[in-house]
Amino acid sequence: MATDPYWNHNTHYHPWLLDQVPAHARTALDIGCGDGLLARKLATRCDAVLGIDIDSEVIANAPSTPHVHLDKADFRDLDDTFDMVTAVATLHHVPVREGMAAVRDLVAPGGTLAVVGLWKMHPLNDIGYLPLLPVVWATDRRHRRRAGGPNATIRDPEETLGEIRRAAEEFLPGAQIRRRLLWRYTLLWQRPR
Repeated sequence: MATDPYWNHNTHYHPWLLDQVPAHARTALDIGCGDGLLARKLATRCDAVLGIDIDSEVIANAPSTPHVHLDKADFRDLDDTFDMVTAVATLHHVPVREGMAAVRDLVAPGGTLAVVGLWKMHPLNDIGYLPLLPVVWATDRRHRRRAGGPNATIRDPEETLGEIRRAAEEFLPGAQIRRRLLWRYTLLWQRPR
């Protein structure tokens, strides 16, 4: 978003994430919230937002915002449910099946899960991505003056998109997964009421 303090491959998808917030959503959870940028945006649509991250330093530097609570926590340890759950560049930090099972349990009946994730590229499976490289480079170049973000822990993904799709079929039946620009995929799932 143009008013954001910085841009990166993850913030590029914030508008998509906000478009997924259901009209009835009152509570939201942002997994891997970093400095709380997305959590603050979710607070414009929900009454209460919890942002969690395992990095207490990045949370400590986040600005205070009404209706947003940031906490050091591992999403696999939570037992509440939320009307909207987001996870950006986070699920690949845990084993895929364990992560999918944990996020499923955090979504309230009738709630929405929206994920922006990374997958392990494989030359044979992802050859169709190669023609998109000029668009990726052009997008990076266009935003390079605003590039940045919190100093978060980085980890390379271990699962291919096929492995992620199979785990989603098992734990999040009906989830829509799309390969996207900037080395990201999106996953959208509605928990039945």
